Amino acid sequence: MAFIPKKRISKYNMHWLPTVNELAIEMDCITLGGRWKKTDGDWAGNGLAYHYRRFQEICWPEKKWHDWAVLELESYLTHKYIGEMGCAAAGKSDSAASYALTDWYCFPDVTTFLVSSTELEMLDLRVWGMIKRYHRSAKQRFPWLPGHLIEGRRVIVLNHRIESAEGRDFRNGIIAVACKKGHQYVGLGSYVGIHNRRVRLIADESNLMPRAFLDSTSNLSKCPDFKLIALGNPNETTNAHGFVCEPAADLGGWEGGMDQTPKTKTWRTRFPNGICIQLPGSDSPNMQVPEGQPPPFPFLMTREQMRDDAQVWGVDDWHYTMMNEARMPRGQGSRRVITRQMCEKMGALNEPFWRDSRRTKIAFLDAAYRGVGGDRCVFGEFQFGEESESDTASAIATNVISQAPHRVSGHQIIALIDTTIIPIAGGVKEESPEDQIVSFVKNQCESRGIPPENFFFDSGMRTSLVTAFSRNWSNMVNSVDCGARPSEEVVSAQIQVSCRDYYSKLVTELWYSVRMAIEARQFRGMTKEVMWEFSAREWKNVSGNRIEVESKVEMKAKTGRSPDLADAVAVGLYGARKMGFMINRLTPPVPGNRRGQRDWKDALKERAAALSQSGQLNYSA
Repeated sequence: MAFIPKKRISKYNMHWLPTVNELAIEMDCITLGGRWKKTDGDWAGNGLAYHYRRFQEICWPEKKWHDWAVLELESYLTHKYIGEMGCAAAGKSDSAASYALTDWYCFPDVTTFLVSSTELEMLDLRVWGMIKRYHRSAKQRFPWLPGHLIEGRRVIVLNHRIESAEGRDFRNGIIAVACKKGHQYVGLGSYVGIHNRRVRLIADESNLMPRAFLDSTSNLSKCPDFKLIALGNPNETTNAHGFVCEPAADLGGWEGGMDQTPKTKTWRTRFPNGICIQLPGSDSPNMQVPEGQPPPFPFLMTREQMRDDAQVWGVDDWHYTMMNEARMPRGQGSRRVITRQMCEKMGALNEPFWRDSRRTKIAFLDAAYRGVGGDRCVFGEFQFGEESESDTASAIATNVISQAPHRVSGHQIIALIDTTIIPIAGGVKEESPEDQIVSFVKNQCESRGIPPENFFFDSGMRTSLVTAFSRNWSNMVNSVDCGARPSEEVVSAQIQVSCRDYYSKLVTELWYSVRMAIEARQFRGMTKEVMWEFSAREWKNVSGNRIEVESKVEMKAKTGRSPDLADAVAVGLYGARKMGFMINRLTPPVPGNRRGQRDWKDALKERAAALSQSGQLNYSA
C-alpha cells in the first residue's frame, strides 16, 4: 500500500508541516513579528496581539480574559515603558506573569527577564510566584517548552542539560530579584551590567520602591530591545511608580490636573514611548454585569468590595483612592517645598545669560564622612550677577527662557555652576576624613578663584571639621548650622512674620529661600538631579504651627537616598545672600525703582553695618 503524506496545515495564510502542533505555530508567528510579507508579496499572520493571546489560550486555558487583560497585553507589545496604576485585585501581577513567560518562551536564547519586588517573601507571593505557577502548568502540557526552574536560586534558565548549576547561563533566563535586604535598600546594582539582545524588567510593588530603583534602567535600556513594566497601587508621585506613570510634560505632569474620573484610561508619560494604564475598581470588568448577578471575574474588584471599603474608609480617604480607585492622591504638590513644574516654569533649569563679567563666586559644602548613613559629601559653586538685557531678549525670541515676558531684564540672578561628590578614602594610612575634605575644598576654591570668606559649609555638630578648616586653610570660612534656630528676618515681602516664628529650623528657612529665588525667576543652572531632590522633600506643621521639612532619615526611607545635593545648594544660596545676592520676593518693591529692589544706598548701608559687626572686611567683586 502506497504511503500517502499528510496534507500541510493551512493557517494564517501559510502552510505548516503536519508535525507542527498548534502552540508551535503561534510561537513561529510571534518570532516572525506577528504579521509578515511572504516571498510572493502576500501578507501572513494576524498581528502580535492576536498571536500572543492565542498562545496563552492554548498554553493556559484556565486563564480568564477580560478588557483589562487585553489592554495590558496591547500596551506591553506597543510600548517600551509601561506603568500600571491599578486598584487592589486588578490582576496586574497575573497579566504580567503570563505575557512575560510568553515573551521569554518565544525568544529564550536572547532574552533576560528581571522580576523584582521589595523582599524575597513578596516575590513568592506576587509576580514571581505566578510565573512559577504558569511555568509548571505550561511544562505539564508541553514538556518541550524551554526553561528549567531552579527553586533555590529563584531563576528559570534556558539550558537544562548542564548538571552543574554554576555552569548554566543565567543571562538567558528569568531572574527574581529582591530589592531590599532587611531594612536596607539594595536595588538592582549587581544586574545593571547585564547585556543581552532583549532585556525586560518587571518592577512589582514599585510604589514601595524609591526612585533610585530606576537608576539601573539607564544602563539596561542601552540594550537593543528593552522594556520596563512598573506595577503598583498609586500612593506617591516621587517614588519609582509615580515617576514611571507621570503624564508627559505637555499634559502637565502630575501637577497639571489629570482627569480623575473613575474610568479605565491610558496616557502618555515622560518616558520615550511610555504609557500609563489606570485600572480603577469602579470600572472593573465585573461592573459590566447588572447588579445582583454573580461577578464573572471573582478575582477582580467587585461592587461589594467597593461598597465595604467605602463604608470603612470613606470615598475621600487615601486608602480608598489608592486601593480602590487607583488614583494618585490629590494635593501632593501642595506639601512640596519645591516642585519640578515650578522649576521648569520659572526657568530654573535654563543656562544664565550674564550682563558682564562682574560676578561673585560662592563655594559651598554639605559635609559627610565615608560610610556614615550613606550620605554624600557635596561641594559646589554658585555665581551671581546681573542678567544680560540683550541675551534675555534673544532668549525670549528663541523661547529658551520659559515665560520670559513676565521677567524684568537686567535683574540679578544666581546660577548653579556645578556640584561635585568629594571622595573620602578609608584606611589607617589615609588622612582623616576632615583633612581630606579640607584639602579638596581648598584646592577647588583656589583653582576657581574663590576666597575662603566666600566659602560656606554646613557644620552641624562637626566641630572637628570647623577646626580642620581653620587649621589647614583659613579661619575666614563660614560655618552654618542647619539645625539651628531660624533667623530673625521676615519670611518675605508678602509674609511679614519672623522666620523664627514661621519655620522650625534654619534648614527649612534655607530651603524656602531657594524656592523664593526660583519663584522670583532668579535661579539658573539647576540640574535635573538637584531638582529631583528638591521636589521629593515634603514639609509638615510642627509645634507652634511652624513649618518643618522632613528629616534626612525620612527622606532616605522614602527615596533611597539623602537630599545631600539639595541641602548643599540651599547652604550655597544662604552664603550668596550673605555676600550680597538679593531675592526680589524677600524685598517689597520701592516706588520708582524699576527693578523692584531696595534703593542701592540702603543696601550698601546694611551691608556695611553687617561687615562692621562681624569684625571682618570682606570684598566680593
